[in-house]
Amino acid sequence: MIETWALEKLEPLRNERLVIVHDPQRMIRRGATVVEGWAVQHGFTVIFPSGNLGFRDQFEQIRDNADLKVVLVDRSREDRGLPLFYPDLQSRVSSRARLKLTLRDFLAERTGDDRWPKEVNDRNLSRLVLGNLEGTIRAHQQLRDANPQRFTDSDLYKIVLGATLGINPFKTLTAQEIRSLCIERHQRLEDVRGLFAASGASQEAQAVLEALKKQVAAAERPWCWMLDHDPQDVVRAFTLACILNQHGLEYEVLLGNFDSALGRYQDIP
Repeated sequence: MIETWALEKLEPLRNERLVIVHDPQRMIRRGATVVEGWAVQHGFTVIFPSGNLGFRDQFEQIRDNADLKVVLVDRSREDRGLPLFYPDLQSRVSSRARLKLTLRDFLAERTGDDRWPKEVNDRNLSRLVLGNLEGTIRAHQQLRDANPQRFTDSDLYKIVLGATLGINPFKTLTAQEIRSLCIERHQRLEDVRGLFAASGASQEAQAVLEALKKQVAAAERPWCWMLDHDPQDVVRAFTLACILNQHGLEYEVLLGNFDSALGRYQDIP
């Protein structure tokens, strides 16, 4: 999806000698067949620098080749203290051959909605979005279904939440959805909790997480514990309790004997 979009941006530049692509969200992956296939087709060498020294080492080996065409993919993050440094190349590249690909631009074009907040380019948010692109597009449509015009920072966090957890973040979850979420996607719950509850997270992020916690807290045990305890421990305790119960054993007594960390969950109904 993103590679095809990047290819559309590159196609008009096939006759350039030097193309610089700034990709701060690192959407173009090294070895991406669409991008590198296009480069090979049009006689380009693609450089993915890992740092200034590595870049100079690569570039010094090819700079004297007058026939060489180069695509430099600069994946420096915008908040990085030491960005990639190449003023000599910048002085040689035409303005039209300087591309900046951002996740926000991709989402705005893909959804036809230019109201995407710039915060979607944040390093932590973009990681979750890029890992769940189809879910992000689906959650955006769910926002549009809920409100055709609104797009607040809080809505952005709900979209990321919905995409990561595979839920509709703009409606109240049913008991079955909470159970499915807790059993099948408990590791993703941990990812979301780590991001939204991190120190320095915005008030909007905290509010979205709190709303989810209230829904989960209203669920039956053990699912009500999922956001306040280690999700993997909760699932382990539930599974072990089920097995012991099937064999007529008193799991309330035995859970802590199998693993002391599971003793706190002995009152699972």
